Amino acid sequence: MSSETTTAGKIEWGALLVAGIGVGVLLLGARGFYQRGHFGFADALHCGLLLIPAAALLLLTSYVFQHAKLVVVMPVLMAAVLIRAYPAFAVALGLALVGAIVGPALSDWKDARQQRKSAPEINL
Repeated sequence: MSSETTTAGKIEWGALLVAGIGVGVLLLGARGFYQRGHFGFADALHCGLLLIPAAALLLLTSYVFQHAKLVVVMPVLMAAVLIRAYPAFAVALGLALVGAIVGPALSDWKDARQQRKSAPEINL
């Protein structure tokens, strides 16, 4: 049995790891709001508005990781400080990480499903 035919060989472990980190960061932010004891409309608005800087930080970190692996420590440390200090940023970064993985995965799944439906069936 080759590793390509097993289920473990079909799973994209990197994407699963990033999605797991995203869920963990999201839960850290939710815990921060729980400990504070208040989550109102203004907090939800802050989480939504912070999606843009969180996605920009994700893009910057990805770019730095691709071109200068040793320097990636700086944006990661900055993200850690922001996650610890601001629960709204933690929620936004978690959503950005999960969205960066789930969005393309769902579109690939939808395209593969449409290809299977449009493929001509051969009846023998």
